[in-house]
Amino acid sequence: MWICAGNGEDFSFAKSIGVGLVDSALNLCSLCLREKIDELIFLGSAGAYSKDIALLDLFVADSATQIELSFLQQYSYTPIDNKIDSNIFDERNKVSRISNVSYETLGFKKSIVNSSNYISVDKHLASQFYTAGIGLENMEFFAVMRVAQHFCIPCFGVFCVSNYCDENAHKDFIHHHQDVKEKLTQASKRCRKFLP
Repeated sequence: MWICAGNGEDFSFAKSIGVGLVDSALNLCSLCLREKIDELIFLGSAGAYSKDIALLDLFVADSATQIELSFLQQYSYTPIDNKIDSNIFDERNKVSRISNVSYETLGFKKSIVNSSNYISVDKHLASQFYTAGIGLENMEFFAVMRVAQHFCIPCFGVFCVSNYCDENAHKDFIHHHQDVKEKLTQASKRCRKFLP
C-alpha cells in the first residue's frame, strides 16, 4: 500500500495519513486495523542535512531515527529506542515483495531519515546529523516505520529532496514542492515495475 502525508503532498494512488509524528501514527494505526496490508511504501519530501546531497535527488530509506536537536546539543536524552530498521533492501531479506531488487536498480540513493515535528533550520546542527550518517529529515517517516514494526508489515520510504535544512528551508520547500511531487510520482512508477 502506498501512503503519504497529505495536506498538499497528495498522490492519487496513495492514502494520506496526516502530517507529523502523531497524526501519521494515529491514522496509520487505524488504517492497519481496518485493512489487510502486505507492505507499506511511504512517499514524501525530505530536507537534506548537507549540500553534498542535490536538491530533487531521489532516495529510499529502510531506516528511520527520531532525534531532536536538543539531543545533539546534549540538552536532552531519551530512554526509548530512537532508531528503527526494516532492512527491506538487505539482500538476505525475503519478506518484502520488492526485496529482490536493489535500490541502485531502482535508480535511487539510500539514506537514513530522521523525523521530528520540527523542521531543522540550523545548518551547523544539520551537519551533525550528516556526520552521524543521517542524510535526510521527514516529519512522518519514523512514525510510519514504528507502526509498520508494531503490525509486522514490511516498510520503506521513497523521498525527494525539497530543501536543505538551513535558514531557507521553508522558502525552498515551497519553491520545489511541485517538482518534488512530480518526481515522486515518477519514482512510484519505477517501483511498481518490480512489484507483483
